[in-house]
Order: sequence, then structure tokens, then C-alpha cells
Amino acid sequence: MNALRTRKNTKKQQGFSLPELVIVLLIIAIIGVIALPQMIAARRAFRFSGMQRQVAGALAEARQQAMSQRKAITLRYKNTEKETVIYGGGFGTVNDSKNKIEALDGSGIQKAEIVYGQPPGASTAALGDGTNVSALSGGMVEVTFQPDGSVLDASGNPENKALFFYHSKKPKSMAFAVSVLGAGGRIKIWRYSENVNKYVE
Repeated sequence: MNALRTRKNTKKQQGFSLPELVIVLLIIAIIGVIALPQMIAARRAFRFSGMQRQVAGALAEARQQAMSQRKAITLRYKNTEKETVIYGGGFGTVNDSKNKIEALDGSGIQKAEIVYGQPPGASTAALGDGTNVSALSGGMVEVTFQPDGSVLDASGNPENKALFFYHSKKPKSMAFAVSVLGAGGRIKIWRYSENVNKYVE
């Protein structure tokens, strides 16, 4: 009886044979090879969506500071550097050490992957709020919030602005826009939908 029990315990403790182990490792490797591109794409999309929140957050901060300081505050997007700069009021004049500068690249996103504008082949129609891509002037776009939170042009009329971005490797699937309605300074986030060929809120 004890000999039978010892034989059973010995068999249980043997573990996997070499062929079984090789098969398990081969299955894991195949699953890894199949899943890796999807994991990389999902990670890239997640990081790029973080950039969308970053741009919207910088605009919201500039607006909030303009209202709290009761002074005009400007957000400048610099396309060559792929960064936002907040200046005016307590942030000092442009190119002051007091400016708040945030790089959009980093966290796995390279500068070359960030493209300003609308992706090739995408609809160029205005967004649902009537705004359209703000043209770069000298490689920059500026959005100046007034003390009441609005955005006005040189004549004092409300001016809508919209910043459009897409990823160089996945243009349509990772395109987004952030719009600002001049009258009240309302900020909206949009994502490009390939299904309907337009930006949706």
C-alpha cells in the first residue's frame, strides 16, 4: 500500500516533460507575435489621445488664468517645436522665463509623428460648431483669451479657433481637433470618425 502511494506521489512531482514545455512556449510565442502589433497600436493611440487632453487642458488653463487675473492671456502653439506656450499677465511677455511651456512630444510620441492640420483624404468641412482649422502664421497659432473668457479678433469681434492634429503613421484613425468658440471661449474636443468621414464631438 505504501509503495503504491509513493509511486503516485512520484508521478505527481515529475512536472512537465520537455516536449510539453516546448509546445507551451511555442504557443505563447505565437500568441505574442499575433498580439504585439495590436498592443503597439493601442499604446500609440492611448498616448496620442493624451496629447488631445493636453492641448485642451492648456487652452482651458489659459482661459481660466485670463479670467482670474483679469488680463489677456495667450496660448501659442509652435509647430516646429511641437509645444504650447502660455504667456501674458503673470506669465510675462512672449519668450519670458515666466511663460508656461509644454512639449506635446514625449511618452513615446516623437515630434515627427505629430502633424498639424487635417489628414489627407479626410473631410475638410467645418466642425459641428462651425469652426475650421486655424492656419499657421509663421509656424504658429495663437489663441488670446480676454478677461471675460472670450476670444476676440483685432477689431474686437468674437473669433473662433480650432487646432487640428493627426499622427503621421495612422493619419485618420488618430486625428483630433480642439475648438474654441470666440464668443464665450468654450472649448470642445473632437475626434475624426472614419465611419462617417467627419469629426465628432
